[in-house]
Amino acid sequence: MEAVGSTPFTFSSPLLSPPSQLQKTAVFFSSSPKQIAKDSFKSPKICCKFPENEVGATQGFSTKTDEYNIAMKKLMMNPYEYHHEFGMNYTLITEDLIVGSQPQKVEDIDHLREEENVAYILNLQQDSDVAYWGIDLPSIIKRCEEVGIRHMRRPAKDFDPDSLRNGLPKAVSSLEWAISEGKGRAYVHCTAGLGRAPAVAIAYMFWFCNMDLDTAYKALTSKRPCGPNRRAIRGATYDLAKNDPWKEPLDSLPEYAFEDIADWERQLIQDRVRALRGT
Repeated sequence: MEAVGSTPFTFSSPLLSPPSQLQKTAVFFSSSPKQIAKDSFKSPKICCKFPENEVGATQGFSTKTDEYNIAMKKLMMNPYEYHHEFGMNYTLITEDLIVGSQPQKVEDIDHLREEENVAYILNLQQDSDVAYWGIDLPSIIKRCEEVGIRHMRRPAKDFDPDSLRNGLPKAVSSLEWAISEGKGRAYVHCTAGLGRAPAVAIAYMFWFCNMDLDTAYKALTSKRPCGPNRRAIRGATYDLAKNDPWKEPLDSLPEYAFEDIADWERQLIQDRVRALRGT
C-alpha cells in the first residue's frame, strides 16, 4: 500500500486480530486520503482514520478501552479488540457495503462521503454506547444531513446475542433498502465493528445474496477479522422462516440447522424483511 507524498506510520496492532496473530498494519497520513482508500482496498485491509491530533495515541490504552475489551472478550468469547484511540476503522466488504467502527467526529462523516461515496449510515448503537465513548451524535447526524447521507438507527444491545437476534430483521431491512436504492455505499457500524455490524452484513448476504451462512460468514471475516455471533444469525433466520407456530424450537435442532435455507424459505425471509421497512 503506497501513497504519493505520504509518511507511513506502522504499528503492531491487535485492532482486529487475535493477540497471537498480530499483523503489521500500515496507516498513512496524507493530504490525499482518496489515494490511500483506493490502495487500501486492493487487498483485504483495514482502513484506519487516525484522529489528526492524536497520532501519538498508540502509546498505551485508555481505561475505557481496556474495560470495553475485557467485557468484549468475556461476553463475546473472542480475542478481538477495539482501540478507540486509533480512530474510525472500516473495511469494504462489497462494492456497495462497508462495515466499520463508530464515526467519532464530523470529519469522519466528511471522509466517508467524499472518499468512500457513502450515502447511507446504519448505526446499531444504543444511546448508552454513544454516551460511554463521549460521541456527539447530534452533530454527526446534522453533518450527515448537510452532506446528503441518510443516517438510520437500529439499536441492539452490545454483547447480547438475544438482542442481536431480535434486531437483525429490522436492521437488515434498512440495509437492504439502502443498497437497493443504489445512490451510494452503505456504511454499517456498531461501536467496534466486530460484532453487531458484521452480523447484520452477514445476515444480509445470507438472506439476499443467495449464499449459505458459512459462505457469507467466511466472505466477510476473510476481509475483516471479527467474531459476530453466528447463532444469533441462525436464530433470526429460523424466526423469519418459521411458518408453523408449532415448529420445534431452534435449540432442539442440530447445530447445522438453518446454516442454509431452501428457495421458498429465502423468498419468505426476503418478503418478511422488506415488510419491516419503516417500522
